[in-house]
Amino acid sequence: MWVDILARKTMRGRTTIVATQTDEGEAVGAFLLVVGRDAYATYNLPASGTLTIGRGETNAVRIDDPLASRAHACLHVGDEMYLEDLGSVNGTRIKEQLVAQGDRVPLSIGDTVQIGSTVLIVQRRTTTAEVMRPETLRDEGVPLPDGGFKGGEAMQRVHALAERAAAGTINVLITGETGVGKELLAEAVHRASPRREGPYVCLNCAALSETLLESELFGHERGAFTGAVQAKPGLLETAASGTLFLDEVGELPLATQAKLLRVIETRQVTRLGSVRPRHIDVRFIAATNRELEAEVTRGAFRQDLYFRLNGITLTIPPLRARVGEIRHLAETFVRQICRDLGRAPPIVPSSIITLLESYAWPGNIRELKNMVERAVLLCAGPIIGEEHLPLDKLIPTSASNGTPPPRVETQELAAPTERDRIMTALAACAGNQSRAAKLLGMPRRTFVSKLDTYQIPRPKKSL
Repeated sequence: MWVDILARKTMRGRTTIVATQTDEGEAVGAFLLVVGRDAYATYNLPASGTLTIGRGETNAVRIDDPLASRAHACLHVGDEMYLEDLGSVNGTRIKEQLVAQGDRVPLSIGDTVQIGSTVLIVQRRTTTAEVMRPETLRDEGVPLPDGGFKGGEAMQRVHALAERAAAGTINVLITGETGVGKELLAEAVHRASPRREGPYVCLNCAALSETLLESELFGHERGAFTGAVQAKPGLLETAASGTLFLDEVGELPLATQAKLLRVIETRQVTRLGSVRPRHIDVRFIAATNRELEAEVTRGAFRQDLYFRLNGITLTIPPLRARVGEIRHLAETFVRQICRDLGRAPPIVPSSIITLLESYAWPGNIRELKNMVERAVLLCAGPIIGEEHLPLDKLIPTSASNGTPPPRVETQELAAPTERDRIMTALAACAGNQSRAAKLLGMPRRTFVSKLDTYQIPRPKKSL
């Protein structure tokens, strides 16, 4: 159930509209930021469902834009998000690409949709109310970059520094490999800061062309370029009294870097097509998986902008340097995925954890979550096994020196795993062999035979 407007207030001469969903308890992992000529709105996205977008009063997301059709587009929300154009007169664009009528184009966090002079951006939300300090995130079960628990010494230092940085207004630069959780850490800094009540706006700098990127950042006046039929505030104005998160900041074009530097220095923004600067009060958090110092050396990134953004640097270590956190991460992801699927979580035996800990994880936490989700979906029984994992990727090889990996006999590889499963099943069934055999989906006689094969002491009969 949706309500049109929760609150309305005036901010620097424009009307700010905050819309929300009234169904309490519904899982909300993202919201839709709608930026128009004189207003912006935020719409919480449900865990699943379909939201219509357009000028009509009955739309879930209503856009007051003369170039928007009454029923313009449709947002499909589920495990993946898709946007569908409903045969609009003036079209819908995603990353400057026109969406064909009837096509469902996938959307990700930070993607920008343009309908007339109105821009819609999918943003991540981890909670809708409270201050999101790292401890709060752990209590709510939201996976932090360290897996939502205390973590090792390196991650403890990162979170301690992030909490100190959050208390001030200094710009923050978050570095680390792809998939380590830079966006989650950025949002945690915002939610722990005095600006927590202000907007948190995320922009993926790599997702937009240079022209559209400048229009989204700085805004534009009517007639500034072809198609600019109305004036529109940029994200820098939209993030007033809040935080602007520049994801993949290393992808910014040099021309845009120069303009952004000027904004940071003067705290003023000038819309495209205007000569009148507007004052802004925005905190900048930037993230990149590039070595910005190396980019500065080769002339791909401005040194002065690097110094401006680099007030405090938070470097998140890769997952391969935090092996001790893999078990907790994997088990947390299993519980979260199974909760969404409405099923009991399978057991992750120690042999599987050992395999996961032996892998280098070039995609870091994002890759681990994807692999765990794959294993959960493939696992129909109560225990995750090796057959549910991509063993060709996980089993260490000698490919780096050009020699083939040593041959491992199937029986040698499978025996410890099966023994571990049997021991786990017996423990889960309090030693009842019949129940343990049923749990593993094998005849009791076969189960008893395997106890002898693996020299597992026969438990006493359960009453």
